[in-house]
Amino acid sequence: MAATLTEPTVLAAAKDTLYPDLDDDTDRYAVTETQFTQSSWGGWTIPEDLRQRLAPFNTIRLTEGEPDLLGVGMPATDVLNAEAATTPVAVIEAKGHNTDPSAADVSRGINQAHTHLPEVNLGYVAAPTPSITDTHRALARELNVGIIAVTNTDNATVIEPARVTGAGDFSTTIDAIRFQAMNHRLTDGSFPVNHPKNYLGYALALAADGDTEEVYSEYVINAVSGGRRGALLLNLVDNQLHGDTLTHLGSEVVRFAHTHHDSLTAALEAFDSWTGRSTRFTELAPPWAQLARSIAIQYTPTQLIVEALERLHQDGTETATIVDVAQEACRINQPLAIEVFFTQTHRNDILNADGKIDTTKLADPTVYKSGIHFQFKYHLYHIGLLTQGGTDDKTDVLDNHWVLENAVGLSN
Repeated sequence: MAATLTEPTVLAAAKDTLYPDLDDDTDRYAVTETQFTQSSWGGWTIPEDLRQRLAPFNTIRLTEGEPDLLGVGMPATDVLNAEAATTPVAVIEAKGHNTDPSAADVSRGINQAHTHLPEVNLGYVAAPTPSITDTHRALARELNVGIIAVTNTDNATVIEPARVTGAGDFSTTIDAIRFQAMNHRLTDGSFPVNHPKNYLGYALALAADGDTEEVYSEYVINAVSGGRRGALLLNLVDNQLHGDTLTHLGSEVVRFAHTHHDSLTAALEAFDSWTGRSTRFTELAPPWAQLARSIAIQYTPTQLIVEALERLHQDGTETATIVDVAQEACRINQPLAIEVFFTQTHRNDILNADGKIDTTKLADPTVYKSGIHFQFKYHLYHIGLLTQGGTDDKTDVLDNHWVLENAVGLSN
């Protein structure tokens, strides 16, 4: 009998059921464990379109093993006790069979999902419909695990809703995935404009009288969406249902403007005078650059890059490349480094099925997000953390140097 509801097939259908339209969804994010990057499953060749449905991939290592999928955000299905969490973390354990859809080991999947509940909020098992019995449904209800019944490649139904449970401290893996999801997946492109004033300026425009977009276009730059995205990433503004609002950090930017200028308008006029200037921000406006630096160092990717460079410096690498930085970042926090440095389309090239990095692929400049080696690197240069800016030329990516302006020899 030809393969029908294998585990990759079951997992793809379950993912689409819990997290539909992820490409257009700003509130949810999901990654699949790297074992599904392999080309075949028990002798069955995984179709390329199915692999694309399972992407992106990342290393998922929890205390009790490796769930098949980890998602962040409220699933698009009924959830019990949903009011207990606004951005829950969920795992899916998929059980299938290459030849007999009624032979999937559903009980094992329920127990596996249950063992992850101390670290996540929601646990699901996904399995072919013929393999799910009333006994399985009763066990799942008892253990607060949801069941997703998969009928075919494209159709699945939650027949037992999961219940939100309280989780303890999130693991390194989950922190990385939560980072990606809670930043509205903006790290896909990451920092579309490369000057720190453009993110600070969005907070000022939001606080100023008049239409935010018009004020921003007049005094900062015309790329309003880019400045807004950067402000969201750096936690200067929050995207609420009724519109953008200043965070505590964004409000401090406005207070800083009042302190150093006669008025908010005067501050915006200064920002306008800086537009198009290539002068390093630390020289152009030292107080503002210092403020931008104190904000940027609170951003998780900044901390990861600085720690990687500090470690490389301690080991004698004074002039690092992006390959050096990415490798060291993976040693520090691989799930986060994968999210920060590499494009989703190249995850299955970089990650082996066992979750290890194929270092030979890191010499391919196309695997890196342009935002990390261009806009964000320029951002770190302008605020005085790095000695030089980035490049948008893929032929120069591997030769572009990553050096801290002042390494301080942090202990490992």
